[in-house]
Amino acid sequence: SLVAHPATAEITLDGRLDEPAWTQAPVSPELRQYEPREGASASQRSEVRVLYGATSLYVGALLHDAEAAKVEPRLGRRDEFNRADWFAVSLDSYLERRTAYIFAVNAAGVQLDGTIGAGASSGGGDDVDESWDAIWFSSVRVTDEGWVVEIAIPYSMLRFPRADEHTWGIQISRYVPRLSELSEWPLVPRAQRSNQVAGFADLTGIRGIEPRRNVQVQPYSVARLARREDPERPGTADGDREIDVGADLKFGLGPNVTLDATVNPDFGQVEADPAVLNLTAFETIFEERRPFFVEGSQIYRFRAGPGQLLYTRRIGAGEPIIGATKLSGRTARGLSFGLLGASTGDDFRPERNYGVARATQQLGRYSSAGGILTLYDARAEPGRARSLVAGADADLRFLDNRYGLETFAAVTNRSWTDGALPGERGFAGKVWGRKRQGVWQGFAGFDVFSNGFNPNDVGQMPFDNTYAMLSEIEHQINGNRPFGPFQRASATLFGLQRFAYSDRLNQGLELELGSEWLLRGFQTIEAAVSVERPLGGYDLFETRGAGPWAAPAVLELGFEFGTDERRSWRLEPEVGFGFQKGGGRGYAAELRGEWSASDRLSLEGSVAGETEKRVVSWSSNETFLATSGGWSIARVAGRAAGDDPADYVAFDDGGTLARILTGVQPIGPGRYYVPVFGARDTRSTDVTVRGTYTFTPNLSFQLYSQLFLAKGRRRDIRILRTPDETAPFPAFPKRNEFAFSRMQSNAVLRWQYRPGSTMYVVWTHGRNAEDELEPLATLASSPYALSVRRQIGQTFDAFPDDILLIKISYTFLN
Repeated sequence: SLVAHPATAEITLDGRLDEPAWTQAPVSPELRQYEPREGASASQRSEVRVLYGATSLYVGALLHDAEAAKVEPRLGRRDEFNRADWFAVSLDSYLERRTAYIFAVNAAGVQLDGTIGAGASSGGGDDVDESWDAIWFSSVRVTDEGWVVEIAIPYSMLRFPRADEHTWGIQISRYVPRLSELSEWPLVPRAQRSNQVAGFADLTGIRGIEPRRNVQVQPYSVARLARREDPERPGTADGDREIDVGADLKFGLGPNVTLDATVNPDFGQVEADPAVLNLTAFETIFEERRPFFVEGSQIYRFRAGPGQLLYTRRIGAGEPIIGATKLSGRTARGLSFGLLGASTGDDFRPERNYGVARATQQLGRYSSAGGILTLYDARAEPGRARSLVAGADADLRFLDNRYGLETFAAVTNRSWTDGALPGERGFAGKVWGRKRQGVWQGFAGFDVFSNGFNPNDVGQMPFDNTYAMLSEIEHQINGNRPFGPFQRASATLFGLQRFAYSDRLNQGLELELGSEWLLRGFQTIEAAVSVERPLGGYDLFETRGAGPWAAPAVLELGFEFGTDERRSWRLEPEVGFGFQKGGGRGYAAELRGEWSASDRLSLEGSVAGETEKRVVSWSSNETFLATSGGWSIARVAGRAAGDDPADYVAFDDGGTLARILTGVQPIGPGRYYVPVFGARDTRSTDVTVRGTYTFTPNLSFQLYSQLFLAKGRRRDIRILRTPDETAPFPAFPKRNEFAFSRMQSNAVLRWQYRPGSTMYVVWTHGRNAEDELEPLATLASSPYALSVRRQIGQTFDAFPDDILLIKISYTFLN
């Protein structure tokens, strides 16, 4: 434990711990290494003290360095963990031992804050959820002996119950980049990292403080100038100007309950999603980046196997958000709760309404149980669409948090008010047992998703009609101690066997073996091998609802290397290989790099390419019509066509189609609706660069740009006769070939001119070129034959979309 000392006089944040209270406060115990030599004493001495005043908690740190001239005070954007010397303090102010707030500052004064959940790391980087933003204060000073940190955290930024005396969880961490050393107190070993917050020390001695209400009002104004191609006059520009206003509100309804609201929000400063080539049966899932929905998202999180019952990217996906509210809090008895409501529609006319209620009750020191309810109501064609999803989950932990039982159960109900379409109902659930600590960790469990389980109006679920048995084993080789040329190594084996819920059809076995290695020279190696359906199995989703397909086995190999992470630059080459039974092949390569070019400038980028050759996959679902004059094919694929001759085009089938369709069940007199497969060839190239220049800790400029090229075709067309048999059909009259490219750039000047108040100047530039072959065209050049040079030329020939916006927000604090 560490005892906090009262601040009897005013504390001035100047990077000098010269007030008497600092000398009287107890010093934290010695930090120990988490990286690179777990458990060893930190190479540099740190003295950390904690004070508490009437309105704020203060943290002071003397960070000694034997080579003080090598301290790296690199500037960067707020909430971005860059290559610099960092200091962080994490606080579990509720002492719930599951989540914590982190406050970090680097030697240049750049702040980072966020939340840590079970399994996260307090060293910054990917394991911290930086979406939570607080208004707090810090000062740093580099000296001849190292550097000094002073932090003041207002109590209004924390949540804690009323009490005469408080005990909070605390962890202190320090990162020295030239040594790639992360040290912390208390050290939570890698074997216990899934329970990290539970391993925090106690911060005691805090008396006579009261929770403070957090009130923030943040109005904003945005001016937007857009320029794009006039659809009525191709090749000429059309533009519009717009001035808009909105507001965000954060209001503490009590010491532990907060109301967040936004009216007419604008997220124009948020970076665009990257372009991707997705030819699978499932949608691409992008991470949420909009601040209103990202902040506090852990309260609403409800995982459901491969999906989630709340996917906030649904809100505002098709039309602007009119307004949204969140109410969240935690009671003194350990009940965390969140309510979320949102309405979307054009011109402030509500078209879609969303509602979410989530609650989780802490049970004992480590366990919890809770539930979720989501509602969706929208005008739709036909009628009015409504859906209701209800779920319950539990995370029960035993034997001092070493073992656990994880479960969930959920039901969905979707309907249309006029009854024009049938409703859907379904259920899902899981039971997993997990070993949470030790050099051997893992889980084993069972998942089930019935027919009709569909939470996708508010959530995200890639499939239904499945039950699965799955397990994972993770081992820290040599007990996480150095051996041979390695500082540490780990290996993970994952297995998954799935069956169809409706008819128990075997969907196949999946196995994956992965490993991570850290060399003594601080290089990293990652390798993985996976196999799908080695003993056979059926894919229920590749045909997009037209029945199962006996998919071939697939073997995939991947290898990644990272150069010395202690250097100011780092390269990470990665290669992957895929082999499909029957001859299909896939190859992928990527080179990522990052460079801290100076104390103000950081650069990163990647070049990636992927190629597929003769990979057998679904092409389309087609309707064929037999007439007295021969065979016709529906003009439009993807849905079963009727018997109107105008919807079809006659073609010469070479006298083979009748034989191929023998035994196939018709959908009407002479009409057949069947999946069509082909050998797929694709190529894609992705070049992405990002640069950040930081003038001061509160003023930065960032430029992001991506050029993405893709093209594909399908050959050797076959018709799926039965789930186990496809028949060659060389007379298939349609061609499935495409090429598209996209270039998008985003430049952002960000100035936090006072705490919580920001001005953005944003320029967004986009160019899109598409060359998709008309399927029934008889004479046309192949888009797949386009060279990379020609594709790039087409991209820059495309008419650009440009948006310039200036957004100013101002935060009024209580």
